[in-house]
Amino acid sequence: MNIIGLTGSIGTGKSTAAQMCRHLGLWVHDADATVHQLMAPYGEAVFPILAVFGDVGSVSTGIDRQKLGQIVFSDADKKKQLESILHPLVHADRKLFLSHARRHYQRSVILDVPLLFETQGHLQCDYIISVWASDYLQRVRVLKRPGMTAEKFAAINASQLPQYAKRSAADLALASGLGRAYSFRMLKRWLKRLS
Repeated sequence: MNIIGLTGSIGTGKSTAAQMCRHLGLWVHDADATVHQLMAPYGEAVFPILAVFGDVGSVSTGIDRQKLGQIVFSDADKKKQLESILHPLVHADRKLFLSHARRHYQRSVILDVPLLFETQGHLQCDYIISVWASDYLQRVRVLKRPGMTAEKFAAINASQLPQYAKRSAADLALASGLGRAYSFRMLKRWLKRLS
């Protein structure tokens, strides 16, 4: 089974590429969606996060991601504490996903992980797709998001490996700024060569 890592910095179009993979029939494990579930009401990460970070939600309402984000994006140590809670839980969920995919004889699967290189997740992959966009387009897309500020965007960007480094380490550097049809064609062609 081919394990294909899908990554890209914030606002580069990674989620759209993941949807394209699903459309092509590939199973996708979404690390962000897993984190959302872990921090949702009664999620597995809620109590450990509350124990470390205090007033950022409750077991019955889940974690307030905005509040938590304000803490972790301004304090590297707090960010590491959060990662030490979340990453093992995400890895465990991913392991179950891969086991399930093998039992169902999937030829290729996608691991959609924003911080694939930063968390050493690329070491688990046979191939890497890195989605990228121009700095200008990335900034425009991100600043349209609710609650996003230039300062928050800068902090998030600084915590991620630069786009050029992800592109150079990838088997496919997938441009997202040339239209969805173009990106889809490139992705489909590359995946066809794999199989």
